[in-house]
Amino acid sequence: MAGYIVYNGFWNGDVPDPVRRLAAAGDRLGVTLSPIPNTAFAAEISRTGGSGLAAGDLVLCWDKDVRLLRALEADGVIVQNSADAVAVCDDKSLTHIALSRQGLPQPRTMLAPMTYVSYTEAGEAFLQTAAERLGFPLVFKECFGSLGEQVYLVADAAELRARAASMKHRPFVLQEFIAGSAGTDKRLYVVGDRVVAAMRRHSDGDFRANIGAGGSGEAYTPTAQEEELAKKACQALGLVFAGVDLLDGPDGPLICEVNASAHMAALEACTGVDVAGEIVQKALAFLR
Repeated sequence: MAGYIVYNGFWNGDVPDPVRRLAAAGDRLGVTLSPIPNTAFAAEISRTGGSGLAAGDLVLCWDKDVRLLRALEADGVIVQNSADAVAVCDDKSLTHIALSRQGLPQPRTMLAPMTYVSYTEAGEAFLQTAAERLGFPLVFKECFGSLGEQVYLVADAAELRARAASMKHRPFVLQEFIAGSAGTDKRLYVVGDRVVAAMRRHSDGDFRANIGAGGSGEAYTPTAQEEELAKKACQALGLVFAGVDLLDGPDGPLICEVNASAHMAALEACTGVDVAGEIVQKALAFLR
């Protein structure tokens, strides 16, 4: 068995920090996990074995290249998280649909109608209905995005129309703004059936609490309700490990987002927990 950690070679000019942490955790556990960018593959999907890896090899996925992950799985490679889980988690609309099917609490979320060209006046009825149901301000989320960079707080109908028009054919969802959680959330890191670490994130100048966008984090002990909700979110999405972001709703915690390849540097720094080691140990259990 050979072990690898796949990351995106277009987005990362060098091996990214989470991948280095996972490789180092593997070394501590006596297992070699070689970082490899998705650009190093030339997967020939017309034949078995065309991915270049062997059946029984282990891949920890730190990328959203779902097609490559499916090619690896077709060759019998053990992929964690799985291609299906990454696909559902990568698309925010699919994430919220999967959570809804399990009855898990989340902010009110509306799916924008699909367009092939651009978002024009044909979508006006939807925007009006969303404004009536969700009120302003509301949260505008592109379905595909990372680090909070494709999430916007929309103040009024004019801004909503302009933001929708700017999307062209890209999909998005609209979500109610949870005012009580403005600038703060809780990141719970789930590995297997456990919450291994958690932190409260806060931003003084942004409604988003992402540390990459200037927020800060401190160690946090989640409630039993929060732990159970985070674990159920991962189960609903088929995730072996993930970062689950919770908001404080008026009637209890709400699932904001779930990240299949959540960064861990800030979490490890403020909690002292070896999150990378927890992930690697869980992945190795699939080989036994």
